[in-house]
Amino acid sequence: MTIIFADRGLHLGVLGALLNSGDIAADDLRAIVESTGPDGPDDGYPGPGPRLAASLHLLHALAVPSALAAAVERLDFDGGNEIYMLIEQTLDIDTGGESDDYNVTSLEGIHALPGLLSLNLDGHGYHPAPLDLTPLTGHPALTKLYLTGECTAAGVLESLPALRDLDIALARLDDPAVLPRLETRGVTIRHPRRR
Repeated sequence: MTIIFADRGLHLGVLGALLNSGDIAADDLRAIVESTGPDGPDDGYPGPGPRLAASLHLLHALAVPSALAAAVERLDFDGGNEIYMLIEQTLDIDTGGESDDYNVTSLEGIHALPGLLSLNLDGHGYHPAPLDLTPLTGHPALTKLYLTGECTAAGVLESLPALRDLDIALARLDDPAVLPRLETRGVTIRHPRRR
């Protein structure tokens, strides 16, 4: 079986984790990006253009084997991640990995990553609309979670049996009343005022 995550940014993050682990070859990803053809008048240094959009569309269509997804333990979306640099070097653009084209706007399908221990939504975790945390409900392994921006369905955090470390220094939760209950349960929480 294979999976394509509904959110392009999340899918790209998973591809990045598999690139880092060696489960996907850089040359294979580079070939996909290069298949978008030669630069057009709107493509190239320093910023994104139509080839970036085409490349991201093709990478999003690259199905991830479920067994590989299940082995992913960490996801983060730092602009310097190898996946973003591979794309940008291949296309000869330079956003520093900070293009909104990489943003994560939905966590739908996150349960296809049952081994995920750490999810850091800093970097491209910023999102223009509130991020719905509902897809995290009952995730069995998630131990560390770093949230950013406005987040809804904060009550879901109480359903995470393995959660031990929550960073909300750059986040706004729709229900902050869950925080003392999580702390009582032994979850370490990094608040904006405690940083």
